[in-house]
Amino acid sequence: MLRHYLSLALRHVARNKLYALISITGLAIGFGAATLIGLYIHNELTYERWLPNSERIYRVAPSTETSGEAAGAPSDIGLWLENDYPEQIEAVTRLFRGSGLFKRNEAELREQILWADPNVFDVFQFPVVSGVLDGALERPDGLVLTRAAARHYFGDGDPVGQTLLYNGREPMVVNAVIEDLPSNTHLTISVLASARASFSPAAEQDRDPMVAFGGKLWGSLTYFLRKENEPIEPLRESIRTLFDRHAPRADAIKASDTWPLITRPIRSIHLAGPFDPPEARQLGAVYAAAAIGLLIVIVASINFVNILTSLGLRRALEVGVRKALGASRRDLFKQYMGEAFVYVIAGGILGFAMAATALQPLNTFLGRTIDFSMFADWRVACTTLGLLAVVALGAGAYPSLVLSSLSTAAITKSSRTGGSHARVRQALVVLQFAMLIALVIATTVTYRQTALGMREALRQNTDPIVVATLGQQLPYDRSAPCTQALQDRMRRIEGVQQVACSFGLPQRDFQMGAPLIRPGATPVQVRYMSLGIGFLELYGYRPAAGRFFSAELGTDVSPTDNVWTSPQSIVVNETAVRQLGFASAAEAVGQVAAFSHVFRQPNTFTPWHAARIIGVVEDFQIGSVRAAIPPAAFFVDEAQAGILSLKLDGRATPEALQAIDRTWKELSGSGPLVRVFFEQAMQNMYLDLRRQTQVFSVFAGIAIFIAVLGLIGLAAHAAVSRTKEIGIRKAVGGGRLEIVRLLLWQFSRPVLLANVIAWPVAYYVMGAWLQGFARRVELDLWMFAGAAAVTLAVAIAAVSMHTWVMAGARPVEALRYQ
Repeated sequence: MLRHYLSLALRHVARNKLYALISITGLAIGFGAATLIGLYIHNELTYERWLPNSERIYRVAPSTETSGEAAGAPSDIGLWLENDYPEQIEAVTRLFRGSGLFKRNEAELREQILWADPNVFDVFQFPVVSGVLDGALERPDGLVLTRAAARHYFGDGDPVGQTLLYNGREPMVVNAVIEDLPSNTHLTISVLASARASFSPAAEQDRDPMVAFGGKLWGSLTYFLRKENEPIEPLRESIRTLFDRHAPRADAIKASDTWPLITRPIRSIHLAGPFDPPEARQLGAVYAAAAIGLLIVIVASINFVNILTSLGLRRALEVGVRKALGASRRDLFKQYMGEAFVYVIAGGILGFAMAATALQPLNTFLGRTIDFSMFADWRVACTTLGLLAVVALGAGAYPSLVLSSLSTAAITKSSRTGGSHARVRQALVVLQFAMLIALVIATTVTYRQTALGMREALRQNTDPIVVATLGQQLPYDRSAPCTQALQDRMRRIEGVQQVACSFGLPQRDFQMGAPLIRPGATPVQVRYMSLGIGFLELYGYRPAAGRFFSAELGTDVSPTDNVWTSPQSIVVNETAVRQLGFASAAEAVGQVAAFSHVFRQPNTFTPWHAARIIGVVEDFQIGSVRAAIPPAAFFVDEAQAGILSLKLDGRATPEALQAIDRTWKELSGSGPLVRVFFEQAMQNMYLDLRRQTQVFSVFAGIAIFIAVLGLIGLAAHAAVSRTKEIGIRKAVGGGRLEIVRLLLWQFSRPVLLANVIAWPVAYYVMGAWLQGFARRVELDLWMFAGAAAVTLAVAIAAVSMHTWVMAGARPVEALRYQ
């Protein structure tokens, strides 16, 4: 019997090649897109889960109300954890970020390095390619490379036991090679080097134990492996106050009140925001991707239902004959459900093939290594097959019920069948296009929000700006690479207009913060950064009141000995002015407040000293537009600077860049200058938003394409079912244009009705999404009207050819058999 039903299904497909092609293609594209989205979601939700014991690995980092969770921490935290919790913690390890040049023969390459404690592999059990991880970093000259890094230096040869020269003077030995880490990890590893090396940042940090809060800068990442069956909450609460017990503040304020230590599972790091609770994850983007995948499958299924039902109603005579010969409704239902399963299985196979073809381009776009390995899990495989079965049952049940319910008497009395079912098909088309219109609106909103972020970041610039990272630019780097000599040489390069130094790039956000205390007023926590003279002018910022820093005034530069005999000159932003309680920017100029901040690296802070506001800078975007502009204060201390900004005149940019690289090489003698255009740096900051916008656009286009296929199928069906009607209209004098308008209205009406559903839903959903941004675009009416117009135009274009051909049919061809 099954073979018989399958044979009937295949014969039906062969007789209706156009409709079969449209149905299977729509299902295949829908399943393929949904598969890619499913792979992406799986990748997002399985960060770190590939690591053995990942459910017991945690990261400890300081946090504050104004800047959230910090990127680094004092190295002493790892030592405190090891000493205080031997019963609860199995192992503690630290990682220190750095960079340096590795040389082998003539090959020289700058690498991002993680200096690691020797026991790092007790916490992170990475897969080994060659060598042995146990003891690999015990010796001070130990190295562990990833497979890709090993290939860079040694090709296909065995690197274990080989030597690389670090920074041209320190030989280090490769003791093991690990697999390249998958993309679903927050760890970025190319080279692991022993923290026991005397020249490592770890050794630098450990030479000066921290006995008071603020006694050293924060340059390590601390992780621990919790013992099995050990509850985390009591441990988390105790770790929160570690600073109070080991490095208390000099004043009466508890360090844990301003900088509590947060214990976060590594599984939640990827999707956690800087202010989220330890176990929380921001799943909005994941839910959005899942919703898009579901919508695409629904759109494809609606197509399938409409086409199968429309096509089936043309088989009324077949149904009548079979019922007259004794076929039961159950037999017919089985037959038509079998045909539905044939379509879905064919669409599923073709869809997976499309997904496999598109996976590599998707990985390149996302910068990931997503693969089909999740289907190796029998639970995922069974769930996928179950979903295909659900789609087949859900999409095939209605047309199968419709076809099997046709009665012999109704068929023999009238040639018109399925009038009520036409209304159901129209309702499905309305729902389908409501989804499409909502997707188009969502794409427009995300695009405009991304553009807003870029405009806010770049609005002050007209000429190109190059941002160069000098040295390691880390809290434990003692060097001050942005020297006056370097700046003077750069200024003499033809095509370079302005040069300025800074500790970091404030537009990309910064986390260092301290209270600014006005006499008799509540302290205001401000973020601060040291800038070089001319930095604010280089980026085109203007003073709202007062002035910026001047080289002619010695009082604008921080003293080199950390002895403060006169107030420090600071510039604050307009947000700080408001939070400090001043009525205007002009009122703030000249006012004095108490201030303390980082002075010299690696372990010096200033004493509390007076700071005078000499100017107020107009608010500019600090970090992403997702967050409100924080109160900020800037001062001059170029000994901390590791970022060099150079404004070019734009006329001879390639020649200027070559001269900049050449000058850096002459003065530093080290590797190539790490530089990027400021505009590119800002684009990278909004990379997640840009990708989200592009993904919305691609999948909205896929959904529209699937809907267009469905409209073409329905138009083809209408060309057959309404041939007689058109013939009669033409026989009584109907013109071609009049008939075209009539037919186009038939297909346009569901699209127009879809707006009634799409507009309020899109307004609510995108309004909620925009709430995640401190500065956001408005949901203007033109975006909704534009989405409706675009969707309507696509629908009309899709069926216009069929309507024109239908309207041109000769009456005799329609009526010759009547």
